[in-house]
Amino acid sequence: GQNLLEVPCKMQSEVIRNAHHIGHFGIMKTEALIQRDYSITDLKNKIGKVISNCVTCILANRKQGRKEGFLHSIDKGDTPLSIWHIDFLGPLTPTPKGYRHILAIIDGFTKFCWLFPTKSVSAKEVIDKLTVMEATFGNPEKLVSDRGTAFTSKDFNNYCSEREIHHILITTGVPRANGQVERLNTIIINVLSKLCMTEPDQWYR
Repeated sequence: GQNLLEVPCKMQSEVIRNAHHIGHFGIMKTEALIQRDYSITDLKNKIGKVISNCVTCILANRKQGRKEGFLHSIDKGDTPLSIWHIDFLGPLTPTPKGYRHILAIIDGFTKFCWLFPTKSVSAKEVIDKLTVMEATFGNPEKLVSDRGTAFTSKDFNNYCSEREIHHILITTGVPRANGQVERLNTIIINVLSKLCMTEPDQWYR
């Protein structure tokens, strides 16, 4: 039979990640790819850990979960910065600084996107990041979000009311929106997965 290369412990995660990233396969297919050339003890469990921390797979699997997607087909407005879509991505692999999520803010007109690493999905995180945006861009006329707890909280409602921002709540589980939204989702997922190929806890950079 073929001589397999015994992979040192320190290199095992890298070998598994590289095999998985060929096509973001499940455990069985990834295992078959690795076993062509390499020998790694307890391979199935180690593959499972790598897949559970894969940003691309986490974001792709969100389609089947609580929400259908983080952008929605709403009037895009006729001027830049008038309508913002807002939502959280994650949870992702925790970073050394404790970041676990990404707050995505997308301008409906230009499709320009701002991504902020956050430690939680709280209303305070959202308000803090919107305050940063306000200092540079002012406030939008409308904010579009799902009914996550951060966006239905009293603090967030007060924030919007004080600034005369019209907050539009989307029902969780509405069908995915238009092609532009799909492409934007894909771009963000691709960028994150490329950033995380070698160091999955460094995505926030």
